Amino acid sequence: MAPQQPSMLLTLHAVRLLGFADTESVAARFGQDPHDAERLLIDAGANGWASRSAFGGTRGWSLTVAGRTENERLLAEELECAGGLAAVTAVHAKFAPLNAGVVAACSKLQLRWLADGSQPNVGIDEPTRQTFTRASASLSDLEVRLTAVLPRFSGYSGRLEQAVANAATEPAWLTATDRDSFHRIWFELHEDLIATLGLRR
Repeated sequence: MAPQQPSMLLTLHAVRLLGFADTESVAARFGQDPHDAERLLIDAGANGWASRSAFGGTRGWSLTVAGRTENERLLAEELECAGGLAAVTAVHAKFAPLNAGVVAACSKLQLRWLADGSQPNVGIDEPTRQTFTRASASLSDLEVRLTAVLPRFSGYSGRLEQAVANAATEPAWLTATDRDSFHRIWFELHEDLIATLGLRR
């Protein structure tokens, strides 16, 4: 991703998408300079939009309620300036049925691994594998439509393809929470879409 100009919108949105993240991760999410991201995060903290805390031995940032509100205001402003409402709404409509299939497939895998005590590295059945493969392929086209109006949506397709490729030898890449797994990327994309449109899950 090409370096981005310092932006409160991208900084707050990165924190929202990541949930809880250190300064370096926030900067990396949209290709901002870490020093710029740190300055913006400190400003966000001073405005009551973000808070810094420690969790599990890691220090990071998360959005406050006021921060989510400000993030949504900036996203709405961005969408209006780009004239992208129709395009993003259409993509969200196409995404919904794909999302249902991915969520069902992820739940199926997680429940199976939990029920029989097997490890996530045990192979998966072909229909389930195809659900992820088809969703990744479909997202490639949808990303083209999204980035035509909002370039910050770039990167999801490549990350999903990499997760599917990794899952060929290590199925944990489909649902694990300790890496950039398919499920984690997909959840982030869903949050990005609904946040951009001002919707709720």
